[in-house]
Amino acid sequence: MEWSVKEQEYSAVYKDRKGGTWGYLTGKELLERYPNGGYRIVADMRRKEGGKEDLLLRREESVWRLSPYQRKKRFERPVGYIDVSTDEEQDAYVRIVKPALFRGLILPILVILFLIGGILTGWWLSHRNEVPGLDETAVSYRVEGFENTDPDSITVPGISVLRMDAGQQTVEYPLINPEGNTCYMKYTIRETETGEVLYESGLIEPGAAVLTFDLNQTFEAGTYDILVKVDTSDINDYTVELNGAEIPAELIVE
Repeated sequence: MEWSVKEQEYSAVYKDRKGGTWGYLTGKELLERYPNGGYRIVADMRRKEGGKEDLLLRREESVWRLSPYQRKKRFERPVGYIDVSTDEEQDAYVRIVKPALFRGLILPILVILFLIGGILTGWWLSHRNEVPGLDETAVSYRVEGFENTDPDSITVPGISVLRMDAGQQTVEYPLINPEGNTCYMKYTIRETETGEVLYESGLIEPGAAVLTFDLNQTFEAGTYDILVKVDTSDINDYTVELNGAEIPAELIVE
C-alpha cells in the first residue's frame, strides 16, 4: 500500500534520517479536528525505516518505508500525525513515533513498573469489588491524544449527535470516561421536550467506555432534541459527587 501526503498547511515539520521533511499535525491539533474520535491510523513512521517494501509514504520525490500500525507502543511516544486521506480512505493518518526512553533504562524501569503494577492491580481489584453500580458493559477504551493530564480537572467528552435506525433501540456511540480522569462517570440521556429518561449507564471507570447501548424505546425517522447529562463521583469514594455537565445534543433516527 502506498500513501501520499495530503498537501495542506502544517504547523510542525519532522525531518527523517535521509534529510527529507514531512509536515504534520500535533496531537492537540488532531484532537481539535476530531473531538469525538473517528480518525484512523494506517501506519507508523519511525526514524529507522520499516521493513515492508509495500507500505510506503510519498511526498513529491521523498519516499519512506513505513511500519504497520501498532496500537500498543513499546517505549515510544507519538510525535505527530500526517494526513494521508483520500476520497476512498477518508480520515486516514500516518503516525510519527519516536523512542520515549533511553535503552539503558528500559530493564530497571520495567522491573519497577512490574512491581508497581502488581501493587496497583491488587488495590484496583479490591477497590472494584467495593464499588456498587459499575457498568458491566464498559470496556477498556482510549482515544489517541484524548487523555486528561491535569488531576485537578475533569475532562468531559463532547457529544453533539447520536444516530440510530428507525424502529430499533440500539445506539452505537462510545460513552467515554477519558483516561487520566480521577472520577467515575455516569451518563443519563433524556428527551428534551418530555424530560423522559431514554438511557442511564452505570458507573464508568477512567479509560473505559460503553460502546453500544439500548434506549428504552424506538423512534420513527426524524431528528429529536436530547440532553446528555454526565454525573461524576470521586474515584476514591464513589459517594462523593463532583462537577458534572449537561450537553444538548440531537438524536438522528434514519
